[in-house]
Amino acid sequence: MTARPGVPPTATDVRAVEELLRMLAKGQRALQMYLPNNPVYQRTLQQVTESFAPVWDATGRLVLEIQEEQITWEETAVFRQTNKAEGLAWELYKDGLRRLTFVPGVETEEIVRFLRVVNQARMLPTDATDDLLTLLWEQEFVLISYTFVEVLGDGIEFIQDSSARDLHAPDSGRGGIDARQEVAAGRGAPAGSADARGGGYGVVDLDEFDATPYFLDEAEIRLIRSELDEEYHRDIRQAAIDALLDVLESQREPAVRREAIALLEEILPMQLAVGGFRAVARILRELRLIAARAPGLDEELHLAVLSFEDQLSTPEFVEQLFRALADHSARATDEDVGEVLRELKATALPVVLAHLGRIVDPTARRVLESSVDALARNHPDALAALIGSGPEDALVPAIALAARLGLAQLVPVIIDHLRTGDEPLRLAAVRALGELGTSTAVTAIETALDDPERAVRQGALTLLIARGGSGGLLHRLEAMLFAGTERAWERSERRAIFEAYGAMAGAPAVPKLKELLEPRGVFRRRVSADVRASALFGLAKVGNLAARSVVEQCTTDKEPVVRSAANTALREWPA
Repeated sequence: MTARPGVPPTATDVRAVEELLRMLAKGQRALQMYLPNNPVYQRTLQQVTESFAPVWDATGRLVLEIQEEQITWEETAVFRQTNKAEGLAWELYKDGLRRLTFVPGVETEEIVRFLRVVNQARMLPTDATDDLLTLLWEQEFVLISYTFVEVLGDGIEFIQDSSARDLHAPDSGRGGIDARQEVAAGRGAPAGSADARGGGYGVVDLDEFDATPYFLDEAEIRLIRSELDEEYHRDIRQAAIDALLDVLESQREPAVRREAIALLEEILPMQLAVGGFRAVARILRELRLIAARAPGLDEELHLAVLSFEDQLSTPEFVEQLFRALADHSARATDEDVGEVLRELKATALPVVLAHLGRIVDPTARRVLESSVDALARNHPDALAALIGSGPEDALVPAIALAARLGLAQLVPVIIDHLRTGDEPLRLAAVRALGELGTSTAVTAIETALDDPERAVRQGALTLLIARGGSGGLLHRLEAMLFAGTERAWERSERRAIFEAYGAMAGAPAVPKLKELLEPRGVFRRRVSADVRASALFGLAKVGNLAARSVVEQCTTDKEPVVRSAANTALREWPA
């Protein structure tokens, strides 16, 4: 039932129906633009279902009259559209629907099928044999009925109701004959006559026509097959985005363009969420072209179009991008990811570098490094500012990036972190300075030999030895080894430092090392066994006869550690 005859509906009831139709239009767009597992898709369909409850409180049977530009209920307009060529009302009206009826329960399942059918009909080509009414008929709705018109010719319209569709449907080999017999019976034809058998005037008998088994040549068949394959594999979401971009470029009405921009603002994060990186990059490129060539863009719309690039580089969008990268179910190709990363601006560097420091997947890291390198190369000032006072989680990858790009002008700010940063930052600074290799950088690495952390000291020593030493390395090693103060080094580190000294100093190192190994006077404290053992390995790096003689004398030392070191050094003695 509907509202009582002669009694106009209340304003509350009208608002309930208006809200339902607004949600149906929104649901139609969601079904077209999003996949079923998308949160926006699921939330919109839930809202559509919930919108029916207040309508059923107002009426037990919702009857909607379909017009070209609006939909009415109880002679009250409940849905209007500003653009006749688009919108739910026009989509239904142009294919012949004039009345649509919903009954309770339709919201559970049939309403979703109905909206899908409307979208399917909307995408049909102009020369398609199907239309909206055919698609609705195939669904066999139980809780949805409709009245439509058919054009018989000369502009004459014949009104039909969906409840009569069974009269026109063939039924397992006998429905077509029954339909002909009913037409003949309506004319008063006797049973068994030609009219009753379906051969009368006005009824088409397919037997009267000769079938042509091969009416298409091979080329035409291939063309149709390729067109069908293309249609089945067409990306509906991309087609919708392209249509939206076309509207933004071609429609001069500011309100229409603002609506298109608002829809794109919703699409952009959703495309990132489902891994549509190529679509996002394409949207940004097209928007740049639109901003340059679209006619009639006022200043506000021009800025709104260009603002999408800035939005993509905000921390919120970049974080969403990396969440999508971490979701392997929505993982795009490396090329697609690179397309989006190349669209980022310098403001995205801190967040991108912070994630770069946490990514362990070698493939993703390679793609990300390539894009970050290009971004930093184009904006070296932004990288310098980031290294100078950026967030802590971005500093280590930022310093590594500066070294990878060979930005020697950033050596002073990297040295500042070597002096004041925490251990990971100091270690990153040592490695970066080693790659940059300027004289200032090497001098700074030498100072790192006195760092309180072993990892930093070892990293500095390894880099200096790999370079073949430096101007001040030998003097610094002598000061560290022979200053009279024994340092709290571990055995492996102490050995590495003595070996570095022996390799760099050569023959002049023998007397100094021998002095550590020989017994001292009564009032002079003998150096520890670990120091003496390490000195033996330093002599092995000298490798001459004088050094070997000293080592051989220690094979009978009373300290087991020293004897073992002497024998090991002799076994490993360079040939």
